[in-house]
Amino acid sequence: MLTDREKKILKAIVETYTESDNAEPVGSHTLMKMDEFSKYSSATLRNEMAELENLGYLDKTHTSSGRIPTELGYRLYVDELMDPEGLEDEFNEQINQFFEVNHVSRKEIIKTLVKLIVDNKDFNYGAIILEKTAFNSCIKRLSFAATKNHKGVFVLITDQGLVLHKEVNIPEGISSTNIEKTVNYFDEKLKDVLLNDFKNASKIKIPDDGFFDYMSNAEAVVEFTLRNIYLLVEDKRSIIGQFNILNHHDFADIETAQEYLDSLKDNSIYQIVEFDNGPLPVISSIESKNITVKIGQENNVEFMKKCSTITAYYESKNGTGAITIYGPIRMKYKYIIAALRALVNNLN
Repeated sequence: MLTDREKKILKAIVETYTESDNAEPVGSHTLMKMDEFSKYSSATLRNEMAELENLGYLDKTHTSSGRIPTELGYRLYVDELMDPEGLEDEFNEQINQFFEVNHVSRKEIIKTLVKLIVDNKDFNYGAIILEKTAFNSCIKRLSFAATKNHKGVFVLITDQGLVLHKEVNIPEGISSTNIEKTVNYFDEKLKDVLLNDFKNASKIKIPDDGFFDYMSNAEAVVEFTLRNIYLLVEDKRSIIGQFNILNHHDFADIETAQEYLDSLKDNSIYQIVEFDNGPLPVISSIESKNITVKIGQENNVEFMKKCSTITAYYESKNGTGAITIYGPIRMKYKYIIAALRALVNNLN
């Protein structure tokens, strides 16, 4: 059980360290400059920091006498010590104004607001927006129907009963009959493929079975068909600011950066969002019933164990969705949690 003074010191170290531009460890002299610690000697603060280190909440780097938080330290901070309430009020006002003056779809508003958050120079994080209907869904049926005026409709049905449709203009030189034949072909080839595994048209390997040998303009037909199926899938999921976190000191390691880039390439990045058991609260002290925070090793996929993820779940007329903001473990937790809570409060 930590003393009140130890908790205050841990809170100050977490917030000072996460808000520094160069990930500088926090020493006793830095704490002494703060009003709440100015009455303590440097020796007293060093002793308290040493005790927090012994308890596993802080770590001492080899290059400085200062300390940095451990994953355990961040967890205690998130669970008990941070206070995002004032920040949430500020975000609420901004988001309310945004909803009032923007007359586009709710989906576009969500994307725009999340982009504003993660692209902020003080954050530089990434984000995933995912509807539960697209989580672990498989393609069960693909179809295409030509309509009037050289238009057509693509339809995708998943094993969870989700029906996606998209009206398109058929390009010159492409036959609607050939599109229909191609969609029927892929209806068989893509059956039971996970939406999360569906890749761009250029990534899909077309079987060399001779099906397209005698089709006019076959390459353009295939590209057009796959691109529109891909857009149907992407309508239920988005990734925003995916390259932002490469600007962080924590991703200077080439191996870490490569693992992350590989996850973007093969779409495994979407696995960081979890719906299996529904939203489980982990932020006990601030009663955030629809927010989960996973720090480092708590994450469910290997390549994210050097990151933190903050997920807000929301309900809409289309069902349940999730917004996950991710970045290095040295995240500005209270700001992101406040922003997400304000955003979700305006969606539910």
